[in-house]
Amino acid sequence: MPSDLCRAFDCRKRILCDDLNPMTVARPLILLLEDDKASAEAMEIVLRDWGADVVHGADAEDVVSAAGTRASSARMIITDFHLPVADGVSAARQIRKRAPDARVLVLSGSLNNDARRAAKGAGYAFMPKPAPTRDIIAWLERAYATAE
Repeated sequence: MPSDLCRAFDCRKRILCDDLNPMTVARPLILLLEDDKASAEAMEIVLRDWGADVVHGADAEDVVSAAGTRASSARMIITDFHLPVADGVSAARQIRKRAPDARVLVLSGSLNNDARRAAKGAGYAFMPKPAPTRDIIAWLERAYATAE
């Protein structure tokens, strides 16, 4: 990916594409729940450059509808905590009814600890926004390795 494009996104969400180490094996399905268009586009670039097949939606219903029957094969769910219909933890729980083995990462730009507590209480990973790409990739690598 051209580094100028990454740097353009970096201005918005501090996502640094220089940290990517693309996957060399099968493309895992990642369901991305993000209602902010710029954040979603930046995250999709990072995830696809890593080697994932990404399905994006603004909430659980959107992403499950977009993924169709593939939703049950999702390996990972990455969700913003603040979504229009339900919080990201509740949305991930709903999706995991179809994809019970999916690992979950909750992201939040909130200054309070509600999102962190909710994610940890559900057994999900948590990162504050903006999360550095290297941290997201490290989580993806760990989640992918433990899901096999």
